[in-house]
Amino acid sequence: MRRLHRRLYLAIIGALLAFLVCTAFVWHAAAEPLSAMWGVETATRMSAAMLENPRDAAQEQEIVTTLARQVHGDVGLFGADGTALRYDGRPFEFTAEHRGQSGWHFRQGAVFGERLSDGRMLAVHPRLRYLLHGLHVLLILTSVAAVLALLTYPIARGITARLARLRESVQKFGGGDLTARVAIEGRDEVAALATSFNESASRVEQLVRANQQLLANCSHELRTPLTRMRLAIERGAEDGEANAELRRNITELDALIGELLLTSRLDAAKRPERMESIDLLALAAEEAAYFDREVSGSPVSVAGDPLLLRRLVRNLVENARVHAGGASEIRVGSTGQGAELVVEDTGPGIAAEDRDRIFEPFYRRPGAQPGSGTGLGLSIVRQIARLHGGEVTHEPRDGGGSRFIVRLPRV
Repeated sequence: MRRLHRRLYLAIIGALLAFLVCTAFVWHAAAEPLSAMWGVETATRMSAAMLENPRDAAQEQEIVTTLARQVHGDVGLFGADGTALRYDGRPFEFTAEHRGQSGWHFRQGAVFGERLSDGRMLAVHPRLRYLLHGLHVLLILTSVAAVLALLTYPIARGITARLARLRESVQKFGGGDLTARVAIEGRDEVAALATSFNESASRVEQLVRANQQLLANCSHELRTPLTRMRLAIERGAEDGEANAELRRNITELDALIGELLLTSRLDAAKRPERMESIDLLALAAEEAAYFDREVSGSPVSVAGDPLLLRRLVRNLVENARVHAGGASEIRVGSTGQGAELVVEDTGPGIAAEDRDRIFEPFYRRPGAQPGSGTGLGLSIVRQIARLHGGEVTHEPRDGGGSRFIVRLPRV
């Protein structure tokens, strides 16, 4: 994985290297002009020191001439009032600004002046075409900064562009487009964030679709007994058969509503409301007794809600009764660090294409007879098992039929 911080680190290192290269280039280009300026300053100050106490006018002129040859420029010795006392080379303008203070003056050409103690000014006008001063240095540094900005912009843009696309997808998803996804680009933290978003969005979409399907199925399942109740009422309250049908439909409707409420409660729960140490063999034996079935195996303790675990066993045995004429074997045992509950039947079994769907809410096998249940029994079994940290699976039974296996953590 290419870490984002590594890219940023390499971008900083690259910017530093570019700065060093630019600095070396600038120094190579500016070293000679800067040396010339320093040479002019040094030679002018030394000459000014010698002009403080000259022997005669001839020596003054000799110093001025020598300085002009050394710096390859025009040199003038001016009085305090600006009058030219000594001169060598071409005349150059010497204004009141030049006479004001020592140092470089660039307003009207490059001129370096050094004031003597008696008010005279030794001025030098170099003939070099390229001399660096403050404005030149500022322009060079600005150019270097511009180069660095151009080099680092694509990297910054590449990172922020992917974040912007991620933000757009999040906004679309938040606006109701559950199909919105982010293209995975690269292998850094931004790509990992995009992958996590896509996975979360897929899970949310599946949950929303499942809830929509659940509501649609609920409306259908509730409408069926209500329709039968309406027909029974229309047949008349004096009809004993109609009253019996009415009571049966009310019972079926009450059971359906109870299962719907339990399903919703299990969906919202993070863990069982009650946690007790339960002997799974004894609990399964009590529930199987209602169906006139026996349980074999060995005692094993699990932690969980006794009411929910009873419902789990009851739904499995009831499912075997409805679809296979009853459970052929129920056993409890230990496997490694877990407990195992197995419910087998000798019924027609489940087709391979239906095995992945039997735990879906309201799913019924094609050709199922009316009154064979609401299709929530096995879904509730899976919800209860997962709420307790376990799982339920189905596999064909040797010799025909089905085998449902519930595995739960052991105490």
